[in-house]
Amino acid sequence: MSGVRPKRWVYFALVLVALHSRSISAGEETNEPQATTEAAANATTPAWMPYLEVQEGSSNSSVLCKNCTCNASNATFDCTNVKLESTTSFPPEAWLSLNASGFVPKTILLKATGLRQVVRFPPMNVTLLDLSYNEIQNIEAQCFIDLAQLEVLDLSHNLLTTDSLVPEIFDGHFSPSAYEPMEHLRVLRLGANKLHSLNSDLFEHLPALEVLSLELNQFKVIDSQTDTAISGISTLVSLDLSYMELEEIPKFLLHTPRGLRYLNLTGNLLKEVPPALTYAVGLNWLSLDENPIETIVAGNEFPVMKNLTYLGLSYMPALKVIGRGAFRGLESLQELYLANNPHLGYLHAEAFSRNDTDNPERLIWPPVRRLYLHNNDLKYLDAQLLVQWDAMEVIDIRVNPWACDCANRWVVSTLLPIVERITPTILNNIVCSSPPQMAGASMIDLEHHHTKLRCLDTAGNNPSNDGALLVGLLIGVLAAAPLTAGLWCIYKRGCFGLFRDKGPAGYSRAFYSRTTLNEEF
Repeated sequence: MSGVRPKRWVYFALVLVALHSRSISAGEETNEPQATTEAAANATTPAWMPYLEVQEGSSNSSVLCKNCTCNASNATFDCTNVKLESTTSFPPEAWLSLNASGFVPKTILLKATGLRQVVRFPPMNVTLLDLSYNEIQNIEAQCFIDLAQLEVLDLSHNLLTTDSLVPEIFDGHFSPSAYEPMEHLRVLRLGANKLHSLNSDLFEHLPALEVLSLELNQFKVIDSQTDTAISGISTLVSLDLSYMELEEIPKFLLHTPRGLRYLNLTGNLLKEVPPALTYAVGLNWLSLDENPIETIVAGNEFPVMKNLTYLGLSYMPALKVIGRGAFRGLESLQELYLANNPHLGYLHAEAFSRNDTDNPERLIWPPVRRLYLHNNDLKYLDAQLLVQWDAMEVIDIRVNPWACDCANRWVVSTLLPIVERITPTILNNIVCSSPPQMAGASMIDLEHHHTKLRCLDTAGNNPSNDGALLVGLLIGVLAAAPLTAGLWCIYKRGCFGLFRDKGPAGYSRAFYSRTTLNEEF
């Protein structure tokens, strides 16, 4: 052996110490047997044990599954609409009792439970956590740090404020050698809270965030802090800023998230097409519904967005005019909702068309397949608005005050047969509003009867009844000719003395007056 052999007295000392310890333990067992038993039990009993119900003849279950639903088949813990006794979320030990019972949840639903505070969750394999429709005001720092697999977090419809929603809530693990953020969190819903601004570093621990919802928060203005927070999410794919009372969108808000595909700006106070869209080059879906934009004309048209396939411009109370080139930059547009705009009365024939870059003399149109124009104030629709009418899937032109004259002749003869073929269920309420002679007439009935619409005259009247009028005049002339001739003959013959000339003496001198001197000159 390389070591030094211990001396014999050391062994005796160790033995004496061991014997002394045993005697003390024996004395304690004699004097305080109950305290020792409890201490041993506490040392070996897991903290989650009080939350576990031991059932004879069957597997154990967590007390959390008494009032809430534990569905093992889809790994879902559902406590929706169950009013909890405490306004604080379950303690970590209670959650661990689920795993101890053999139930490992992937989805946790705590919707509308009355929660006001959320405390830190223990390590769990949860991928979806829904805490919406509660009264949450506070969330503990590092609350989700141990939910390493979390992908979807819903905190919408709560009472979170700008001061209570701090970056530390989303902290990931830190170590001297590695940074471990919440690398799987893709969806964060913060809508319908009491937010008016965001901390500029709020999303710094969420490097994989793709979907952010902020709808129904009264921001009114996207300040510099919020601008920094949102524009810094380079992985952002979907952004919901609807119903936030925004009057404008910061110019460079959409510059960094180059992968943005979905943008919802519904229900704000925008009065023009946001210039910030210039940087949303990858956008596929855009809604500007319910904004007070009045006109979309040259100088306020949509910028070039080559990937945009869906555009919503409906329920806009002030929209009146869609001018030339309004949509010419939307080269891939397939679906347009331009409906329920009570004052939209003008849609320019060249709203979609643009000059081909290779051949400037040639016009090209986007591949629109679904066009919704119902319930506007449109009177005319130009045949050159789009050229692929027969290849479309939906054309909805109901509930508009259509003018039934020659300018809309193609609508009756060409467009309505296409509508009847592709979507026969939306043929109702396509009726004439003018001229008065045609008001209320069904345009599809006119098409079925092959009615040819006439042009309005200079007075704005429709000469659709000109044929009958001319026939009536001809009959009147033919009937009046012999009558006039007869009367002339009677007059010349004197009518048996009734119209005989009586000479100058037959006239009263009362009709004679002398001309004055002045009148002669």
